[in-house]
Amino acid sequence: MSSSAMKRIEELRQAGLAAVRENRVEEAITFYDEAISLVDDDEIRELLTINKADALIALERSGPEVQELPRVIMRRRNPRHVFLAAYALQYKNRLENDLKRALFYGELALRAANETSDLLYRRAALVELGNVYEMDSQIEKAVDCFLQAREIIDESDETQHFGLGYTLENLGYCRLLQGAVEEGLSTIHHALKYLKDHLGISEAFIDLCYGYLEAGDLDKARFYGEAGLEAATEPRQIRNAHYLLGEVAHTAGDSDLAHFHFDELAKYYPEFRNLKSLLFAIDLRSMVNLKL
Repeated sequence: MSSSAMKRIEELRQAGLAAVRENRVEEAITFYDEAISLVDDDEIRELLTINKADALIALERSGPEVQELPRVIMRRRNPRHVFLAAYALQYKNRLENDLKRALFYGELALRAANETSDLLYRRAALVELGNVYEMDSQIEKAVDCFLQAREIIDESDETQHFGLGYTLENLGYCRLLQGAVEEGLSTIHHALKYLKDHLGISEAFIDLCYGYLEAGDLDKARFYGEAGLEAATEPRQIRNAHYLLGEVAHTAGDSDLAHFHFDELAKYYPEFRNLKSLLFAIDLRSMVNLKL
């Protein structure tokens, strides 16, 4: 393969990666397809396959490239490729709420990241693995992952601020679940210095609502719950905000407001006809995982 062809392939690959970062995922797939059509090197083709599979997973779609990822891992041609393939499959299974498979691929991704000695790969693997442990209510293991990731991230490096924000946010929520409410709240407030996207900011606000509710500060809980609801970008966040705001209102004795938020929450669970009555009768906070 000529040097000019290799240069063009890498230009297309980098354009695809940039498009994914900017949420132009369909456009990224077009770049990857063009690059694949030019390549005649097996290792480069494998990397492009992983990149395209990652984009398809982001769109919650399948395809031959996604189905190829387990074979990439089995071939072990390159530890970086093993990491990227396992990382993509972890994310795919996390989206599908198959936490057992997500943990399997997450632990595999971490081992591969360690083989590469690439700290950025290790940090990414630790954060994603921590996310899955958190969803699976294995909070001690999640905290361990987030703390290790925190040690890798340099606060002075602005390119890492996005990862730092999410790491601190999740660590703070885990601390709340462990009963370290003051530490959890402080950690989430620290995370807000680095979070710039609506998804992360809403997540932090909703977790602060939970934390201040646990601390008994109903005014702050309501403030952050309403801010989180306003910034929410996905159904899970909207559900969580209505649930917590309903609990805040119920605790404060505001029956009308509690009815409003619990009614909004109940719309997401039409199969549970008595959900609102249950919420008024029982405090379910200890049984609720806000990351699911």
